[in-house]
Amino acid sequence: MNSRLRQWSRRYAACLRRYVAQGQEAVLQEAYELGREASTRGVGVLEMARIHQRALAACLVAARQVEAKVRVLRAAETFFMETLAPFEAAHRGFLKANLELQDANQALEAGNRELERTNRQLEREVAARARSQSALLQSEEHFRELFHEAERMQESLRQLSNKILHVQEEERKRVSRELHDEVGQALTAISTSLEMLRRDAAAGPQSLLGKIADAQNLLAQTMDAVHRFAQELRPPMLDELGLLPALRSYLRGFAERTGLRVSLNGTAGAEGLSDEQKTVVFRVAQESLNNVAKHAQAKRVAVTFRQLKGSVQIRIQDNGKAFQVERQLAGGAKKRLGLLGMQERTRLVNGRFDITSAPGKGTTVSVEIPLGSPRNPAAGRHGSLGPPKPRVAPPKQNGTRFFDLR
Repeated sequence: MNSRLRQWSRRYAACLRRYVAQGQEAVLQEAYELGREASTRGVGVLEMARIHQRALAACLVAARQVEAKVRVLRAAETFFMETLAPFEAAHRGFLKANLELQDANQALEAGNRELERTNRQLEREVAARARSQSALLQSEEHFRELFHEAERMQESLRQLSNKILHVQEEERKRVSRELHDEVGQALTAISTSLEMLRRDAAAGPQSLLGKIADAQNLLAQTMDAVHRFAQELRPPMLDELGLLPALRSYLRGFAERTGLRVSLNGTAGAEGLSDEQKTVVFRVAQESLNNVAKHAQAKRVAVTFRQLKGSVQIRIQDNGKAFQVERQLAGGAKKRLGLLGMQERTRLVNGRFDITSAPGKGTTVSVEIPLGSPRNPAAGRHGSLGPPKPRVAPPKQNGTRFFDLR
């Protein structure tokens, strides 16, 4: 026990003796102050009990009678309880502060949980915003590509339209020139022959028959030229007999003109196409074969029809030299005209156009046309060719037939 505590113990014992002797309220107030001083100095309750026990023992020694000892014990009890009152107040304050601290901790934990929940929600929102921004950038890039592609297609179509107009004018010039040179000259010769016949009618029957034969030959040649022009503009067999007979006739003439070995592998399903679709297939085959004759340096070409599920496919395959399709499509309008024309024709009937070319394998043009595809409303039921002509039923074709045309 240090000196301060011993001094405080003596003061406590003296104050206890005065209260036992006098029992005044002022002494109890002094006991309360002693207890508060002890609490402030950090004296423990157990230490207070020992000090009180020693002071009480001294008071009991001084009391000799039993009644006096009982009175001392009661007074000492009241005095000790008053001394412990500051400890009780401090303990209650500690309990209250502890409860408040627990409440604050619980509130802090709830705030932390709410903050964590808010942080998670914020992270999700940030991630969602990042995904949205990424999707927006991708969508923007996609639409930019679509826009550029649309611009390229528009430019291609513009060039194609201009070139088609130019080609139409050139074709009209060619037909006009052919009509003037061939048909016009033939008709002039016929007219001259007829005039000579009129003048030489009296010369004799033998001379007259020879000149009539010459005029008939000129007339037959003129009729052949007119028929050839009509055939080139649109083959009548396509409307009268169907797609395969028209192609067979065209391929036979193509083989005779070019010397190529041409084969046709047909299927009856091709006749299930509409008139407009048949025209597209015929023109694509015609353009492809012209390209083979002009550029491929091929020895043979095969035209093959296949009936697929819900569609008909035609393939024109040659064994000539290959070319780079990408470069050809990216070339000038003059070079692309044939390919773009075939693509555009196929697109108008909801078909699919494809072309492949590889060294040693030649070039293959493939067109797939859906069966039952709706016709172009602007063309009417029979296209732009006027009312339908009488149709002759095509010959029956069971499965696939093969034609080798030389």
